[in-house]
Amino acid sequence: MRYITVILFIVSATLSHSQISVKYPNDAGIEKDPDVLYVEKFNDGLNNILGRYDEIVNSGGMTLDRDIPSGSLEPYSLRITSIPGENMGGHLYKSFRPGFDNTVYLRYYVKHPSIPQGYYGHQGLWFGGYNPVLDYPYPRAGICGLGSSRISIAFENVWRSGSRPGMDAYIYWGDMKSYDEGATCFGNTMITEGRRDYQQAPAPDAPLCDFDEWMCIEVMIRLNDPVTAYNGELRIWKNGTELGHWGPGFPNGHWLKDKWYNNPADPPFEGFRWRTDENLNINWIWIEFWHNSDGPSSHIKFSNIVMAREYIGPIYDPATALPEIPGKSKNITVSPNPGSGTINISNIEKICKTSVFNVLGKKVMETESDTEIDVSYLNPGIYFLNIETENDQYRVRIVKN
Repeated sequence: MRYITVILFIVSATLSHSQISVKYPNDAGIEKDPDVLYVEKFNDGLNNILGRYDEIVNSGGMTLDRDIPSGSLEPYSLRITSIPGENMGGHLYKSFRPGFDNTVYLRYYVKHPSIPQGYYGHQGLWFGGYNPVLDYPYPRAGICGLGSSRISIAFENVWRSGSRPGMDAYIYWGDMKSYDEGATCFGNTMITEGRRDYQQAPAPDAPLCDFDEWMCIEVMIRLNDPVTAYNGELRIWKNGTELGHWGPGFPNGHWLKDKWYNNPADPPFEGFRWRTDENLNINWIWIEFWHNSDGPSSHIKFSNIVMAREYIGPIYDPATALPEIPGKSKNITVSPNPGSGTINISNIEKICKTSVFNVLGKKVMETESDTEIDVSYLNPGIYFLNIETENDQYRVRIVKN
């Protein structure tokens, strides 16, 4: 069997509204993009790094580590350590004035060690808003309401499942739900609980923590506008794969106390009323490592933090992307490309199988003998469409808007 690889070239201007990282291979120069709001690469010395943050806890437990994510050109990541009896980890907190309205994406890399299995605190990158803006974190855990003064969003190890915890959104906002009928309000969850029976472990497709591996996490928040509307959104990705998207009218499901459960038979999600005051926007990030004191000494690592107005995506590394070898592209029609729904394949012999891969080389879908491919559920970005016939194999570069 002969194999021929084909590539359809897409101009870079087409990509600018789909995945920021693709325009900046290895994240080089990504801080210059007009849609990028903040970047932290931990690449200019610990003293300079600490100088960029408003509040620092346990700077003595922070070091620069040469362990970095694949594709990053930076020399270091940030490591924060906890020592039982001395500290419970540490954090870096930064405020933005006047902050950012409407839609904000936050992408970062995090690495959890397998050391503290069974011992978890709040460990991840939080972001949100205070009204007025504060130079220090003020979570006010347990307090309900506060729709005019607080938004907090995180994606953390929340649910325990054997040796690997389930990861989930952990969010505070004005209309957040309570587990005890309004007496107290702690972070609401949206993902893992929605993929499990009420008393059972998470389902196999629930997002779990990949211990001792770098994970790329991205979270999007779209603030409600006007402040009386329930039109806010939340969207979360892990390693470029969407874990959930909630907004006005989607998905279907229901609340059980402070946990959201997806269920096609239930009414649609009403949307988020993140705030009730237009002065509340996204105006802080919090690099947090709070580790329970009853556990062993542990640590966490962070790298390649980017905050932007558009989808960022994982680090794009041309060295690991699928090869682009020009060939018989003129003989194949794939349209529309870019597209957002169904794409059609024509001018080709009988198709045996089609597969779609992301830029990291991971297969994200596969069909047999299909000239119509539904890409509507894929994240915005670049993909490679492999087309196998009885005699040939083609690879076509496609862009999902």
